Amino acid sequence: MSSEDPPSRTPDEPTDDAEVATGDRSTATRSAPSAGRSSGDNADATLLDRVETRHAVGVAAVLAVAAGLLVAPGVYGAVTGPDGTVAVVEIDGSIDSATAQHVEDNLRDARTNDSIEAVVLEVNSGGGLPAQSERMYAAVDRTASVMPVYAAVDTLGASGAYLAIAPADRIYVAPSAQAVGSVGVAGTAPAPNGPNAGTTGPDKSGSDPDTQRERRQTLANLFIENVIEQRGDEIELDREAIAHADAYLGTEAVENGFADEFGFVDGAVADAAAEAGIDDYAVDTRRTESPVPTSIPLLERDDGTVVVAGGAEEELGDGLVLAVAPAAWDETVGDDVVMTSYTGRLPADGDAADAETTAGGDGDATTDDAAAANGGDGE
Repeated sequence: MSSEDPPSRTPDEPTDDAEVATGDRSTATRSAPSAGRSSGDNADATLLDRVETRHAVGVAAVLAVAAGLLVAPGVYGAVTGPDGTVAVVEIDGSIDSATAQHVEDNLRDARTNDSIEAVVLEVNSGGGLPAQSERMYAAVDRTASVMPVYAAVDTLGASGAYLAIAPADRIYVAPSAQAVGSVGVAGTAPAPNGPNAGTTGPDKSGSDPDTQRERRQTLANLFIENVIEQRGDEIELDREAIAHADAYLGTEAVENGFADEFGFVDGAVADAAAEAGIDDYAVDTRRTESPVPTSIPLLERDDGTVVVAGGAEEELGDGLVLAVAPAAWDETVGDDVVMTSYTGRLPADGDAADAETTAGGDGDATTDDAAAANGGDGE
């Protein structure tokens, strides 16, 4: 080897590729490398670059995690939805077969729907047919055994409507509610039925007045027993006072235990959801598909008695018997039929006939003429 030949490259010196790879880093701030740049300087620069790169990656990772923490709840909520649903079931207007069917169907769905965790009954009814009110009572009682059921009374929650909601875990009322309670049944005076050659038996066209009164009182007693069974621990009145069948204002109802507290539907929904243990919930309101009639169809028979009828061939009972509060009588039945009794009171001496009283609840709901026609004692 001649002395003029260039010195061989040492193993520590970078190759041309390495020089190209590292030569354009920070060219604006650093001077061009001298021919005599040592390998140690290159190693330091490479190490510094690696540290800077890892630092940048670490910062980016931290920012990504922070962004994920902010976005994740919204994304998770959008994917999973609410924790459960509170179903709001409407009880509005006079209680008839359609009303009872509406309540039964929706409460059955609530019990079998895994997403529904609680039910609120939105009530504005002065009552209606006794049997249909009992159907609703049974449906509410069954539902309350598997999930929280709350009721919220707007203006009316009386007679058959009150019977229906008695099994609810809590009853909320508006302070200005006009009628709450009214535990009893109403009707016209029992009338005797004469022989009818067209019947197959002597009582086919109807029973005698004493039997009619006994049957009416039996309905009233069932009503009272159910209310005492469900709310006997809350109501601050004895059995006789409950049987008096008074209809109370919202403020009075909370005071005497017919209702638990003042409130409206939204508050009942929130409290029912809390009772069910769901913080994030949806509300599913179940209203009647068609407007609920405010009156009950009636039929006047040839003997002058009035019965409930859905048609010319459909009748109920020996005379007009309704679980309707006196405060709602005119709206539900109309002024063509005069109420002559409200059998909420229990007989003092065991005689059902003596339990026939004029005007229950909220005052004298009968006229002197009606009382006179009724014999003054329910006749």
